[in-house]
Amino acid sequence: MIRIKKIITGFFILLFFQHCSLIGLHRHVYNPEKPGTYPRETRAQMLLARQTTRRTCYDVNYYKLDLQLGFKKKFIRGEVLIRAVLRSQEDTIQLDLYKNLQINALSCNNVAVPYRREEGAVFVKLPTHIRTGETFSLAVNYEGVIIEARRPPWNGGITWKKAGKSGVWAGVSCESEGAGIWWPNKDDVADEADSVDLRFTIPARQALNVVSNGVLKETITNPDQTKTVSWHVSYPINNYNVTFYLGDYQLVSDTFVSAQSKTQIPLNYYVLPAHYSVAKSHFQQVKQQLAFYERRFGNYPWPKDGFKLVESPYEGMEHQTAIAYGSKFKNSVFGLDYIILHETAHEWWGNSVTAADLSDVWLQEGFATYAEALYIEATQGYQAYLTYMYWQRLSIKNKRPVVRPRGIRYFSTDDEDVYNKGSWVLHSLRNTIKNDSVFFDILKTFRNENHLKQIFSENFTELVNKKTGKDYDWFFRQYLYRREAPMLEYYWIGEYFYYRWKDTGPDFNKLPVELEFGSGRKTIYPDVFLQKIKVDDPTATGMYFPGDATYFGFVKNAHLIDE
Repeated sequence: MIRIKKIITGFFILLFFQHCSLIGLHRHVYNPEKPGTYPRETRAQMLLARQTTRRTCYDVNYYKLDLQLGFKKKFIRGEVLIRAVLRSQEDTIQLDLYKNLQINALSCNNVAVPYRREEGAVFVKLPTHIRTGETFSLAVNYEGVIIEARRPPWNGGITWKKAGKSGVWAGVSCESEGAGIWWPNKDDVADEADSVDLRFTIPARQALNVVSNGVLKETITNPDQTKTVSWHVSYPINNYNVTFYLGDYQLVSDTFVSAQSKTQIPLNYYVLPAHYSVAKSHFQQVKQQLAFYERRFGNYPWPKDGFKLVESPYEGMEHQTAIAYGSKFKNSVFGLDYIILHETAHEWWGNSVTAADLSDVWLQEGFATYAEALYIEATQGYQAYLTYMYWQRLSIKNKRPVVRPRGIRYFSTDDEDVYNKGSWVLHSLRNTIKNDSVFFDILKTFRNENHLKQIFSENFTELVNKKTGKDYDWFFRQYLYRREAPMLEYYWIGEYFYYRWKDTGPDFNKLPVELEFGSGRKTIYPDVFLQKIKVDDPTATGMYFPGDATYFGFVKNAHLIDE
């Protein structure tokens, strides 16, 4: 998912203002006194977010969505087929469907079964003959009006706008709220179906079309003046990435040839007719970005399903092989389209490698945000990379840890540290390891080994320790699980420099910090207790902290020499 683009706004604001804390930007690393809070857990949220045996007892292999879209009344109706395997014996399983959507019928293996509903949960009684290890199918016939998104894609639901000859333009997004906001499913990010079929029936107007994930299989005109558009997803996919777009779309086709696998990957761009010409030119940058991400993170994950950008009524979302694009065909001050760059990175980070719980969503957003900076480095040089990282750092708030509590499905629209601080965790790790070949091998190995897996932060930290042959747990305890940034308290008087860490754990004493005194440079390893070093040139008039290397702040404290 995209983040609020304070980076670009701040670029201009800082030309005129010295202090930007009023707009959430901080020139210096900053720790607020009060931590951020998490929303009060409701019964509905608990039922959506918690892992219970009624969820873990079965594994979904396949979904088939066969739906009718009625845009005049903003209505949806149809049937969803779910095929799953029972992994452990339970008499009741949980599905998820928002309570505003009505269930007309529910069956298991073609036989009606009892169920009860509570908030967004549907508890289905399984037939007694289904045993552990057996495959079963559920069919849910339902209908209703999809909740409209208040602020898409951060606050999810369906977004309706008027555009084109049909006057219809719609898209659905639901990362935080879950896919149960528009179709019945096992709404668990740790369980991805192996494949999905999607059939959408809409009025048979000439220009109106439905675009979804995967590959277009067929479009059939029906006798009742409707048409049915069928899509097939041939890879595992997270439920919140399953989506559709409805509008007067025109197709721009292109091809990307993978230098890694030598595979030809279809590039399909669905745009409103008025934007056909500009899209054809503007989207040329996609091929360069795909080529870079392949070099850095491994082959494009979905060669059979291709790559799509779909013009959407909201700014952007990483829907697998059908990325929402709403950036109005404009490049940023860095000379590229930020939405394309960020959302394309999600095909590797978020779609190929997926956090098993939104508590670890930095594995998706932080990695995708850092991927942006790596692309800047590859195309514009290392200094441009450092500049890009600087603008990311301005928005870090340090109100909550990067890794959040599990089982609460928390992903806030105004809390961007999983993006920017997550990116700085990787930047700081790179500069702490001080070996780019090892660092980039870690990134590529992490992605390749976890392709099509749902993982936790521990999987990454274990790989870092293995690849480096060192214990970096101290690093991740500070940067992932504490909200505060490390703060270096210091005082320089005469020939001595006094220093110590503040807002760190007792084991955070392995991070190298470089200091410059005039022409002299020293590397120190601060600790939580007071230390001092002798300055080689006490007559030097300047001191420099190279804060572009690792994420920490510093504060001058004359009282240190009194302790």
